[in-house]
Order: sequence, then C-alpha cells, then structure tokens
Amino acid sequence: MDKELWIDVTGLSEKKAYEVVSYALNTGYTGVCLDQKQFGLVDKIPKNNKLLIKTDYDNKDIIKKFITEHKDQRVIVLFDGSDKKIKTVFEENELGVFITINDKESMEKAIQLSKSYKTIVIHFESVTNIPLELVLAYSQQYNNTICKLITTGEDGWVASMTMEMGSQAVLLKSTNPEEIKALKDKVESLTGTKLSIEELKVESIQHIGMGDRVCIDTTSKLGEDEGMILGSTSAGGILVSSENHFLPYMELRPFRVNAGAIHSYVLCPNNQTKYLSELRAGDEVLAVNASGEARAVSVGRIKMERRPLLLIKSVAVNGSKVNVIVQDDWHIRIQSGKEEVKCSVLLEPGDTVLGYTMKEGRHLGVAIDETIIEK
Repeated sequence: MDKELWIDVTGLSEKKAYEVVSYALNTGYTGVCLDQKQFGLVDKIPKNNKLLIKTDYDNKDIIKKFITEHKDQRVIVLFDGSDKKIKTVFEENELGVFITINDKESMEKAIQLSKSYKTIVIHFESVTNIPLELVLAYSQQYNNTICKLITTGEDGWVASMTMEMGSQAVLLKSTNPEEIKALKDKVESLTGTKLSIEELKVESIQHIGMGDRVCIDTTSKLGEDEGMILGSTSAGGILVSSENHFLPYMELRPFRVNAGAIHSYVLCPNNQTKYLSELRAGDEVLAVNASGEARAVSVGRIKMERRPLLLIKSVAVNGSKVNVIVQDDWHIRIQSGKEEVKCSVLLEPGDTVLGYTMKEGRHLGVAIDETIIEK
C-alpha cells in the first residue's frame, strides 16, 4: 500500500509553519498536523490534504467551531488517549489518538486503542522498533492507520519497512528541508514505480575482448523475470536478467545480476543512474520486472573481475539506439518477454529484447537538458 506522509508544525510560529507546510506539500506530503494557534494557515492548505488537529477537552469549543467552518476539508481530531471525556464531545467527527509509548503498559494501551480509532499517532521514547512491530501485528485486523512520529527521514524510512508492511503513515516533526525531501524520496522508493518497458530489436552482437565486468549482488531475492536496466549511454538500457535461470554447472544466485562492463549505467530510484564503477554496499538500485514494475533494492556487494565482453546493440520503435556490454558467456540472460529470457551469446539480429529508453543527457546521474552526442 502507499505510505502517507504528514508534517507536524505544532509549536512553530505561523510564518515558519507556513514555510515548512508549503515545502512539504510541494514535495508530496498529504497531511498537516496543526495546533489551534496556527488556524490562520488552513485557508492556504489545499482541500485534498488532511488536517490533524491536536487538542484537549478544555479547547473543545474552539475545535468544534473550526470543524463546522471547514466541513469541506478532512479534519482528524487528535487527542491524548487518556482523555476519555473528549470522545463524547467529538463522537460525530473523525477522532484520532496521540500516545507516547515508553514501557509495556503504554504499548498495551496503544494496542487497545487501535481497536476503537482509525488513526493512532505514536511517539516512541525508545529508539527500538520492537514496540511498533507489536502494535502493527495486533492492529492489522482493524484496518486503521498506525502512524509513527519521527524527527528524521531515515527513521521514517525504517518505520515504513517495519514488519515488512511498515507503519501506514509517518508524521515528521522537522523544519529541515533536506529531512523533508529525504523522507519522501526514501519512502517513494519503497512503494515502487512503474516503467514503460519497451520491446527493442537487436541490431547486432559483437565479441569485443577482455574488460572489467561487474556483478551486482543485492540484499533481496529477485524474481525470475526481474533484473536491472543497464546501458552504455543515457538514452536507456536493456533489461539484464537476474541469475534465476538454469545453470548446469553451478547453483543459482537469485540475489545477483551479472550486470556488465564497468562503464555502464544502472537505473536507480528517483530516475537517477549510477556507473557500475560507483556502486558500493548500501547503495540502492532498481530491480525491474518484465512488466515494468520497479522496486528499490540495496547493494550487498559489488564483484568486479576481468572477463570477455559482448556488445549488444538494439533499437527502439522510435529509433532510439540502446546498447549494453555484458560478459561474453552463455549464462548471461537477457529478458526478451514477460516469461522468456534469452542467452546473450545466442541473440541474433532481429530478435526482441526488453528495455527502457530515456531522454539523453545526464550529469552526475541526474537527467538534464543538454546537447549531447553519445556513440
């Protein structure tokens, strides 16, 4: 499922809060957590964004009036889970709970509250995600939104992966634009993207002699139709398959893509590329399947060795030229259809392979508009 990103600006001046909210919403956040001193911002927040309002029983009349005046906007009233009186006041409105977990008792309370409320925002005093795992495990049957309050993009990213499914939302309390964007980029890489995979026609294959070949060993098990987009130019690449297919003399390596020559580009999250020579353990690359579904996977190891190389040239329907240089060996497979791979050395002119084309021009891996000729 898609992860929701919310920004918490409670306690900030209205001017500073507006700066943070504007940047967060333009970056792709979908919710804003406010306090009643910041209600002047609301008319500047698009109606399709959620408003989370922190309050207590003493301020019930102010919040009631606010909700009445903003019926066209989704407002979630957040209150302390121990405040039982407030529930009766807002029973006709959407209620959420804000709770701090600092021990087993408070964790069990959060689990109990998840049975009754659709939005549970949790502040964890300890750095461990074990309490979050337990809350997620017990609450998943109730179809609610568990949200972790975090202060860094890195923490939010990890929370989004906890128990594999992760928290359904994260609430970032930070005024740092770098943290706001980092969280968006990291979480976006988790939810996956869809690429327009194309059929390319092989023009030629050529044995070009020795060179440095790179294997990308990931920390994930790759699917049979998954691989990576690899190419010699910024115009695009060919879908080189993972080592998930029959090898007569060795075991399969389902975590590996025998990627190709050291100079090659590999497609990475956020429409960026990296040279194979740049990759290190911990970097992220895109694993792409034959349908174009892409997900970020982490590099566990890069293995570089001297091997004979094979140049595969291809052309797209629009005339774009794409080539890749891979190891010159039968066990290197190229994705040629949704359920079909071909041995690289057996490819012939006219054969179909799958690939991905892009507008030419990259600087440090980022797409740019420039006049460029690559051959």
